[in-house]
Amino acid sequence: MIAMVEMAVRIMHSRRGEKAFAARSVSGSGSEQDSKTTAEKTDNPPLTSRTSSNDSTSTTIKRKENELDPFREGRKLAIERTIISDTSLLPRLEDLVGLAEAKQALREALLDPLIYPEWFSSSDLRPWRCVLLYGPPGTGKTQLSRSIAREINSRFYQVSSSDLISTWSGQSEKLIRELFDDALSFTGTSVVFVDEIDSLCRIRSTVEDESSRRVKTELLVQLQRLHDSKSSILLICATNCPWDLDSAFLRRFEKRIFVGLPDHDSRLQLLQKFLSKTKTAEDVKWDEIAESTEGFSGDDLKRLAREVAFLQFRRYKESHASSQSDSGCLTVSQAERTPVTTADFHEVLQSFSPSVSSISLQRYDDYKSSSLVPSPMHNGLADA
Repeated sequence: MIAMVEMAVRIMHSRRGEKAFAARSVSGSGSEQDSKTTAEKTDNPPLTSRTSSNDSTSTTIKRKENELDPFREGRKLAIERTIISDTSLLPRLEDLVGLAEAKQALREALLDPLIYPEWFSSSDLRPWRCVLLYGPPGTGKTQLSRSIAREINSRFYQVSSSDLISTWSGQSEKLIRELFDDALSFTGTSVVFVDEIDSLCRIRSTVEDESSRRVKTELLVQLQRLHDSKSSILLICATNCPWDLDSAFLRRFEKRIFVGLPDHDSRLQLLQKFLSKTKTAEDVKWDEIAESTEGFSGDDLKRLAREVAFLQFRRYKESHASSQSDSGCLTVSQAERTPVTTADFHEVLQSFSPSVSSISLQRYDDYKSSSLVPSPMHNGLADA
């Protein structure tokens, strides 16, 4: 009897041990699973968390790069100084005397795509993105660009080639890139005008330094970027020496417009405009004077008008030398001023010469007729 009781007790303890072992096994398995799940969660965080982390890292890196770039603020200020946001300060296209062919070409190239967007979007026409204005100095290329910016009420960047050149290595390339970054990021229309582009894009040679090569490469990259962009940005470049431009840059100027010297009627209008506040004789032979100034640029005519006005002023001082006083300023009425005569113009012209020589004019004619600038009769990509 006692033996049977002892056997029953052993069996009961054995079963309790098996249950405890099973319980411990289940518990251990759950702990391992929990640990594994926790590890997986740690190794594979949610996508949103990873994206936020990447953005934060990118921002931090960019901030660090800006902190380590001592020239960044200087480049930013240099770009801001080129911007003319108030287009009311710019001249109107209709206020420019002459330049009829250049005006028409610019309207077709830059204004028509904005006025007739549906036509361009539903046809094979594509608006020009890069325009080159070339011609003798002092013919109004800068004023043309400024007036176009006013016509379309755009942000205007007036840039000289010297604004993009830095003595510090690598800064010129960054300045060019950031200029286009700023223009492309603008929500409205931007017009970037670069004067004297030939100083940046001269024909490449084996003797030029590495920094010049990098500047040209960066500018080519930005021109291609401009072509590929869908932003409303127009690039207008001006040069007095188109024959010095590298062919790689010429190819990227889709429209090339010749801005020549003023014709007879334009010279007459310009002289009258520049002398609008100067008293002139009623019998001044304006046609004769305009004929005598053939070959003069608009800038030459402005200097001529100034010389004529000074001639009138000097004669007044000579005739009133005795009445002059050191006590204060003198007020001179229009009635006291001697009118400018035709003879006065001829007197000034005797010692005055145009800034553009006949040899230079012939070179422009040769360039226009060369294969580099095809005739508008062929494909319309040439001068005006």
